[in-house]
Amino acid sequence: MRSLFSVFSIFFRLGCWSFGGPVAHLGYFQREFVDKRQWLSEQEYLELIALCNFLPGPASSQTGMAIGYQQRGVLGSLVAFAGFTLPSMLLMIAFALLMTTQLSNDLEAILHGFKLLAVVVVADAILKMLRVSIKSHWHSALVAGTAIAVLLLPGAAAQLIILLFAAWLGYLFMQPKIYNQTHSDLSEKSTSGAKVSQMAAIAFVAGWALLLVASWLLPSTAWLESIYRVGATVFGGGHVVLPLLSAEQSITNTVMASELLAGYSIAQAIPGPMFTLASYLGVMLGSGVLGGVIATILIFLPGWLLLLAVLPHWENLRSNRTLRGILGGVQLGVIGLLAATLYSFVWVGTVNAAMDMAVVVGLWWLLCSLKWPVWRVVLVAGVSGLVAFAG
Repeated sequence: MRSLFSVFSIFFRLGCWSFGGPVAHLGYFQREFVDKRQWLSEQEYLELIALCNFLPGPASSQTGMAIGYQQRGVLGSLVAFAGFTLPSMLLMIAFALLMTTQLSNDLEAILHGFKLLAVVVVADAILKMLRVSIKSHWHSALVAGTAIAVLLLPGAAAQLIILLFAAWLGYLFMQPKIYNQTHSDLSEKSTSGAKVSQMAAIAFVAGWALLLVASWLLPSTAWLESIYRVGATVFGGGHVVLPLLSAEQSITNTVMASELLAGYSIAQAIPGPMFTLASYLGVMLGSGVLGGVIATILIFLPGWLLLLAVLPHWENLRSNRTLRGILGGVQLGVIGLLAATLYSFVWVGTVNAAMDMAVVVGLWWLLCSLKWPVWRVVLVAGVSGLVAFAG
């Protein structure tokens, strides 16, 4: 059994170099926990991704929490979250305190190098998922169809509908065993899984109710409920957080649109989860460092509680024939979603010139052909960005 410190330190290291947004995070997790450490199988990892994409909240962070839960139960999920989120939270709080809205040319160049590495990591993860999941031409068609649909119908609501359609196809056509059944420890790490699930569900509802009451009694605290509600209702990843937060009057009455956009830009540029935009807002709303920490906890808390409500029952759920068919469809749909995101967000927003392409090819060679460790390739990516794009 891994120690809590070991789980924390591994996730903290990932939190320091996981540039590229939620899709890239899943690629980094796959290399670290499936390929390198073999904490779980490729199939188990894909099933966790499918599950977390169906829960409200930060899907990539929830996947990390689930991996931590697998190792050390509830405390493991907490330290995994803390390790992965801490670097980003501290950076966002620091930017808010310094009111930094522009980056130096050199730093922008280094960050661009890191984003090019994210292209490589995401593409490599998708290829590995395809090798494991594609068993027939029908599977390939579902992945391709999902990717095309996501590109033609952007937006979180459309993505959810597309994944529901993929789940329906899985229910109709994939109920017979498509994948080999493997055993998971996710439901066994807690000696009282049912109690954990029940307490998490109660805490999810009770916490929301308390914040609602507080916002009515003390209108100055309404932003706390707004942030919790966004964390409890967001589907579609970290990029959906901006439009949801920008629609909250309790936030926009104090934080100007330009300040909110500046924070969003910073969240995209640094490693770790984009939900730490809330860390920035907690400071900007006049509550200082403590406000930043509280806002971070509140935006992640509902997703963590929902995950705990489901995970203790996961072994029984995943062995259900009907649910396995549904998850099989969702897994293929998620791969299509990741492929579409790789193109529309990661590739289009990052690879814009021949030099970009040259750096991507070089980083791919180092990471996938020479099998260099990720930390070394991260250093090369930063230096490459500085040399190729600074000035």
